[in-house]
Amino acid sequence: MAEISYAYIQVDGNGAVQNIAMFENYEDANRITRAVYGDQAFAAEYRYAVRPGGIDRFHDGRFWMVAEDGTETEAEYIPTEQDKINMLQAENAQLKEESNELTLAMAEVIGGGVYAE
Repeated sequence: MAEISYAYIQVDGNGAVQNIAMFENYEDANRITRAVYGDQAFAAEYRYAVRPGGIDRFHDGRFWMVAEDGTETEAEYIPTEQDKINMLQAENAQLKEESNELTLAMAEVIGGGVYAE
């Protein structure tokens, strides 16, 4: 049986992104991250475009990319497959609603005699 691994961001106790590593589950990722980087360290699901090696940071509840001059910009969120499916389902529902509204509007125009052949 194949084991499935997931990428986790390993953040040290100072909020520096130290590594991105594969683990089978969150508990292992968090336990090993604390063992390697200290009791205040943690692991987070890889959902943000960050670089390892202590360059990028985590603070104020968000991940940040740090430029060479020290300026920080919020890291880009990487949607999961489920996030993408949810977005497409919401978009599909919106398009169906708009299509129904347009169909009803056309039926009123045609049925009201505004449109004549």
